[in-house]
Amino acid sequence: MTPAPAAAAKNIKNAAEGETKVTDEELHQITQKISDELDKLYNSEKPLTKEEKRHRQILSLRKQTLQKIREARQKGDAFQERDLAVAYGLLTSLGEKHPFLATFLRTKFRWNVY
Repeated sequence: MTPAPAAAAKNIKNAAEGETKVTDEELHQITQKISDELDKLYNSEKPLTKEEKRHRQILSLRKQTLQKIREARQKGDAFQERDLAVAYGLLTSLGEKHPFLATFLRTKFRWNVY
Protein backbone atom coordinates (compact mmCIF):
# COMPACT_ATOMS: atom_id res chain seq x y z
CA MET A 1 0.00 0.00 0.00
CA THR A 2 1.35 3.40 -0.92
CA PRO A 3 1.61 6.15 1.71
CA ALA A 4 -0.92 8.46 0.05
CA PRO A 5 -3.87 6.03 0.27
CA ALA A 6 -2.81 5.15 3.83
CA ALA A 7 -2.89 8.81 4.81
CA ALA A 8 -6.22 9.22 3.04
CA ALA A 9 -7.60 6.22 4.88
CA LYS A 10 -6.58 7.86 8.14
CA ASN A 11 -8.30 11.08 7.05
CA ILE A 12 -11.45 9.18 6.13
CA LYS A 13 -11.33 7.29 9.43
CA ASN A 14 -10.98 10.61 11.24
CA ALA A 15 -13.95 11.93 9.25
CA ALA A 16 -15.96 8.97 10.49
CA GLU A 17 -15.03 9.96 14.02
CA GLY A 18 -16.08 13.55 13.33
CA GLU A 19 -12.57 15.04 13.47
CA THR A 20 -11.80 16.07 9.89
CA LYS A 21 -13.43 15.63 6.56
CA VAL A 22 -11.77 14.60 3.32
CA THR A 23 -12.41 17.07 0.54
CA ASP A 24 -13.96 16.10 -2.76
CA GLU A 25 -10.63 16.87 -4.44
CA GLU A 26 -8.81 14.43 -2.13
CA LEU A 27 -11.44 11.78 -2.88
CA HIS A 28 -10.88 12.35 -6.58
CA GLN A 29 -7.09 12.09 -6.23
CA ILE A 30 -7.29 8.88 -4.23
CA THR A 31 -9.77 7.40 -6.70
CA GLN A 32 -7.44 8.31 -9.57
CA LYS A 33 -4.46 6.62 -7.90
CA ILE A 34 -6.50 3.48 -7.30
CA SER A 35 -7.70 3.56 -10.93
CA ASP A 36 -4.10 3.78 -12.11
CA GLU A 37 -3.13 0.77 -9.99
CA LEU A 38 -6.12 -1.17 -11.32
CA ASP A 39 -5.19 -0.31 -14.90
CA LYS A 40 -1.71 -1.71 -14.34
CA LEU A 41 -3.19 -4.96 -13.04
CA TYR A 42 -5.78 -5.26 -15.82
CA ASN A 43 -3.25 -4.45 -18.54
CA SER A 44 -0.70 -6.94 -17.29
CA GLU A 45 0.54 -9.22 -20.07
CA LYS A 46 1.18 -12.13 -17.74
CA PRO A 47 -1.52 -14.01 -15.83
CA LEU A 48 -2.24 -12.61 -12.38
CA THR A 49 -1.16 -14.55 -9.31
CA LYS A 50 -3.62 -15.32 -6.54
CA GLU A 51 -2.24 -12.41 -4.50
CA GLU A 52 -2.54 -10.02 -7.43
CA LYS A 53 -6.14 -11.09 -8.02
CA ARG A 54 -6.93 -10.47 -4.34
CA HIS A 55 -5.18 -7.09 -4.51
CA ARG A 56 -7.23 -6.22 -7.61
CA GLN A 57 -10.45 -7.15 -5.80
CA ILE A 58 -9.54 -5.03 -2.77
CA LEU A 59 -8.61 -2.08 -5.00
CA SER A 60 -11.95 -2.39 -6.80
CA LEU A 61 -13.80 -2.41 -3.49
CA ARG A 62 -11.85 0.61 -2.30
CA LYS A 63 -12.67 2.50 -5.50
CA GLN A 64 -16.36 1.65 -5.23
CA THR A 65 -16.35 2.69 -1.58
CA LEU A 66 -14.87 6.07 -2.44
CA GLN A 67 -17.47 6.56 -5.16
CA LYS A 68 -20.26 5.66 -2.74
CA ILE A 69 -18.81 8.09 -0.17
CA ARG A 70 -18.95 10.84 -2.79
CA GLU A 71 -22.56 9.91 -3.67
CA ALA A 72 -23.59 9.88 0.01
CA ARG A 73 -21.98 13.29 0.47
CA GLN A 74 -23.85 14.69 -2.52
CA LYS A 75 -27.13 13.35 -1.10
CA GLY A 76 -26.29 14.80 2.32
CA ASP A 77 -26.51 11.36 3.97
CA ALA A 78 -24.00 11.75 6.81
CA PHE A 79 -24.83 8.35 8.32
CA GLN A 80 -24.06 6.45 5.12
CA GLU A 81 -20.95 8.57 4.53
CA ARG A 82 -19.60 7.66 8.00
CA ASP A 83 -20.52 4.01 7.53
CA LEU A 84 -18.69 3.87 4.22
CA ALA A 85 -15.71 5.75 5.66
CA VAL A 86 -15.35 3.05 8.30
CA ALA A 87 -15.59 0.38 5.58
CA TYR A 88 -12.88 2.16 3.59
CA GLY A 89 -10.65 2.30 6.66
CA LEU A 90 -11.10 -1.44 7.15
CA LEU A 91 -10.32 -2.14 3.51
CA THR A 92 -7.13 -0.11 3.58
CA SER A 93 -5.84 -1.43 6.88
CA LEU A 94 -7.04 -5.05 6.85
CA GLY A 95 -8.31 -5.87 3.37
CA GLU A 96 -5.14 -7.48 2.05
CA LYS A 97 -4.54 -9.50 5.21
CA HIS A 98 -8.07 -10.82 5.76
CA PRO A 99 -9.84 -11.95 2.56
CA PHE A 100 -13.02 -12.72 4.51
CA LEU A 101 -13.38 -9.00 5.22
CA ALA A 102 -13.90 -8.25 1.53
CA THR A 103 -16.64 -10.87 1.34
CA PHE A 104 -18.32 -9.45 4.44
CA LEU A 105 -18.23 -5.89 3.12
CA ARG A 106 -19.52 -6.97 -0.29
CA THR A 107 -22.44 -8.65 1.46
CA LYS A 108 -23.12 -5.73 3.81
CA PHE A 109 -23.09 -3.09 1.09
CA ARG A 110 -24.30 -5.33 -1.77
CA TRP A 111 -21.27 -4.67 -3.95
CA ASN A 112 -20.58 -6.74 -7.02
CA VAL A 113 -16.87 -6.80 -7.80
CA TYR A 114 -15.15 -9.45 -9.84
